[in-house]
Amino acid sequence: MIGSSVKVRNVARRDYVETARKEKGLRISLGDIQRTLQKEGFPPGHLRQIRTSLESRLFWEPVGLRLISSRGQPDRVGTVLEFSFVDLGSGRSPAVEQDPLLELSGILRGAIREGAAAFVRELRRDKDTRVEMRERRGRRSGREESAA
Repeated sequence: MIGSSVKVRNVARRDYVETARKEKGLRISLGDIQRTLQKEGFPPGHLRQIRTSLESRLFWEPVGLRLISSRGQPDRVGTVLEFSFVDLGSGRSPAVEQDPLLELSGILRGAIREGAAAFVRELRRDKDTRVEMRERRGRRSGREESAA
């Protein structure tokens, strides 16, 4: 399962970057990409995540773009992020495909989160067991004192 930010970057690459390669620049409206993402199951009302995902170097640097717009623009449907294509100089085309290590990091992040939750459950279970044992000991010692 890929993370939400990775999904935003993948949709932007697929729907915007590849179609704008012939032009000198690229403009992405947060409202437009939000509608596209919602059709693919992305939760509504996450404009900040969409904006920060597109402002991140993880989006624009690997595909040969440079962010022209200032960072931290308002999270509004009408906000437009502007990019320009960078001449790579070496004649090689930029990597358009998602870096497998970034995808793996999202998977590992989820696994670590699940493992941490299981660890906390185990700690709580151990604590409950210790409390029960103390209570039993307390009851036993109370019975022994009253019997004597």
